[in-house]
Amino acid sequence: MTPHGDLSDQDHPTHDPAPARSQHAPPGHDDHTTTATETSRRDAGWTLSTTETADDYAPTFLGNGYFGGRIPAAGTGYATTPIETQAHLAGFFAQDGPIEKYANIPTWSTLAFSDESGTYGRLPQAARAGEEDDPEQGEVSDYRQTLDLRAGLLTTQATWTSPAGRRTDLTYQVLVHQSRHRVAAVQLTFTPHWSGSARVSGVFDGTSARLTEQSSKGYDGTAAESYETVTTLGTAITAALASRLELPTGVAAHIAEFETNQVQSAGVQATFDAEAGSTYTVTKYIGVASSQDCEDPLPAARAAAAAAADTGYGDLLAEHEAAWADLWRADIEVLGDPVLQLQVRASMFYLLQSTRAGVNWSLSPCGLSGDGYNGHVFWDTETWMYPALLAQHPDIAAGMNTYRQQRLAAAQEYAARTGFAGARFPWESALHGDEQTPPGWEMGDLEHHITADVALAHWQYYLATGDRDWLAKKAWPVLKGAAEFWVSSAVPHDDGGYDIKQVMGPDEYHFPVDNSVYTNVAAAKTLRIATRAATVVGVAADPEWDRVADGLRVPYDEDLGIHPQYDGYDGETIKQADVVMLQYPWEHPMPPEAAQNDLDYYVPRTDPDGPSMTDSIHSIAHAALGTPGSAAYDFMRRSVDPFIRGPFNQFAEQRHGGAFTFTTGQGGFLQVFLYGFTGMRWRADRLRLDPTLPPQLDGLTLRRMLWQGREFDVAIDPEQTTITLTGGLPTKVEVAGATHPLRQGAPLILPTRRPDLLPTSDLADASRKA
Repeated sequence: MTPHGDLSDQDHPTHDPAPARSQHAPPGHDDHTTTATETSRRDAGWTLSTTETADDYAPTFLGNGYFGGRIPAAGTGYATTPIETQAHLAGFFAQDGPIEKYANIPTWSTLAFSDESGTYGRLPQAARAGEEDDPEQGEVSDYRQTLDLRAGLLTTQATWTSPAGRRTDLTYQVLVHQSRHRVAAVQLTFTPHWSGSARVSGVFDGTSARLTEQSSKGYDGTAAESYETVTTLGTAITAALASRLELPTGVAAHIAEFETNQVQSAGVQATFDAEAGSTYTVTKYIGVASSQDCEDPLPAARAAAAAAADTGYGDLLAEHEAAWADLWRADIEVLGDPVLQLQVRASMFYLLQSTRAGVNWSLSPCGLSGDGYNGHVFWDTETWMYPALLAQHPDIAAGMNTYRQQRLAAAQEYAARTGFAGARFPWESALHGDEQTPPGWEMGDLEHHITADVALAHWQYYLATGDRDWLAKKAWPVLKGAAEFWVSSAVPHDDGGYDIKQVMGPDEYHFPVDNSVYTNVAAAKTLRIATRAATVVGVAADPEWDRVADGLRVPYDEDLGIHPQYDGYDGETIKQADVVMLQYPWEHPMPPEAAQNDLDYYVPRTDPDGPSMTDSIHSIAHAALGTPGSAAYDFMRRSVDPFIRGPFNQFAEQRHGGAFTFTTGQGGFLQVFLYGFTGMRWRADRLRLDPTLPPQLDGLTLRRMLWQGREFDVAIDPEQTTITLTGGLPTKVEVAGATHPLRQGAPLILPTRRPDLLPTSDLADASRKA
């Protein structure tokens, strides 16, 4: 991805800069995050809570893959600090100068409470994003905010003392409905310790809107309804937002339109008399729709909000929890480390919030949490986030491939325009699939490997599902186009082989280079994938594909016993995992000694301030090699501890900042458990596993893994691993080169590999920690 800098600040905004880690927190913990032992038995391993909002507090985000928003410490509304709480709609791109950028929709979560002297929860003013929030709105005590990962629910509790000294107990619940993709809800329950006039304002706060203009707004007092539409600049995509307020039964409220001079805001407010000691509940039902999936989004949004209100909050919440329960049938259970358990589940939670089955928009490096990297789609999707979903949620992962397929024509045009054949996918993609790398950055011109990354993801989906019809109708044109691109990229060499020149590999510190070993291996693998796919779908493969694949140079230094990163590489510092990725995910054949040498050589040469996903590759590679000691575990910890931020276990891109919430890194971290400790690799005719367990854990259980219509669990204990087929036809399992039958009712029990029991040395340990 593009490094940050002065130009990056302009064209790759990270309006959500990651907070620094608390200086008081030990690795793996944040000082205001509760551990599993502090929660009830039901919530153990599923909830994250805080009673503090100072220091390194970072607000979480909620979403359902269609739309979402970051929720501030107040539990409602918009805030600029410590991180701007943006709201987003999938595929909502505007044209801003030469490139398309993620546009922000108005904040939909605002349900502010007021007495006659002040307001809890920010209301829109004339102020623009970036100004400090108004501090003169009373004081907060007895504060707690809890994220329930299992239910997809954020609860905020506080006692608010208004500027007039009136105390009110407040509880907010916020959800973005998992099964009703256009619906969210905010519920406020409050108990005043005073009597008098209370006001609740349900508002769409346009202060957060960016690269949009309001195209319409409306209000219906009889239904306590407000609505508006905003349209993106330059691309004319319309988002509609509608809400209805449900007021306490038996309360005589005065309903009025919310008035503001913030031009992209709309809302409704209800004023009524409150009595001390009585408890009142107000619910805001929200509908959001886009012109990209319906002809007229405003009626769709209004209908979604109205239907949610008719259902009622209790039943709506039950539906939402049931949908999350269905997703969590696939789980990764970590035994012996409750902190790690929460880190794993939170990482999957943020991916599941950022995409959904049936939504054919792909993932940006920050998911639906913010507009970092302009919301563009990079290799982050196919290489880091997609595999983390494919193993347990292939129906969700499928949409990322569909996104590329729908932009194949743009990739073909891009190849032709730049002198290549076939299809060349852009390094940065957005609305239409043409190159969106900002001017001045070389990545768009040089990181050709993205086309191979896209091809590998398509092939992995076929291997995971066995769907030949999909391969023939959807994937084959992409694979064929990618193969044609690589043939046209290969330059014949004097010795009869082929070079690929003037490119950039994943290491973005060195460019342009010739024969990037990552690029060449990925290109050759793509060509072989295309040949195999042609056989499966029954068409003739171009014989040139195999010739070029066999002839592409794979640099190897016999003296050092390593793969040089590119022609002329002299051991300089690299940005991130590059050569080591030949082992995973590309599975390039090499002797174990060469694989180990590559790891030992490149790990100490990798910038420790690089992006968070690098050490997940190191962990997976060490797990596969069975490196003596606890290398796989050590690198797993390095892939999470320096980057995770409290209180809600979100990743930062780098140790000291960068994009946030960095779902790319959380996807890499999850792959350690899905592919590292299990040893799972995709095969067309069998399951392939090679389980291992580090001594620091009591066990791992991966539930509802999916492969070609079969469901299976993998329970890895210190001495043995149990593979249980829970659904589907009998199959074969390959473990350590041997094949075993697997059928329902007859679990397969095999020894667990334990590299920690093998002899190691202080030198190797020092190398790992370099």
